[in-house]
Amino acid sequence: MSKSRFDNSQVKQVSDFLQGYMRKKRINNLSADECALLLNENNILSNRIGPKPGFNFRQMLRDGRDGLIDMVEGATQERPNTKWIIELLEN
Repeated sequence: MSKSRFDNSQVKQVSDFLQGYMRKKRINNLSADECALLLNENNILSNRIGPKPGFNFRQMLRDGRDGLIDMVEGATQERPNTKWIIELLEN
């Protein structure tokens, strides 16, 4: 079985930050690229790994989808190879 370079504690930190950010700013959803930028700016997840900005966060999303780690809360994708959206969840 493949292994993720991320662990569930990192996923929780990312999820908590993004959900808190959207709640505070009254935003219903963010694109994966918007999330990657926010995570990088707040020193939570580097945006400098991989072939282009946002790759690192999208890899976390793919690893969650594939069951290697927990899924980022609110992450949805219509089908593989389409854009990811992170939605604000109700408490």
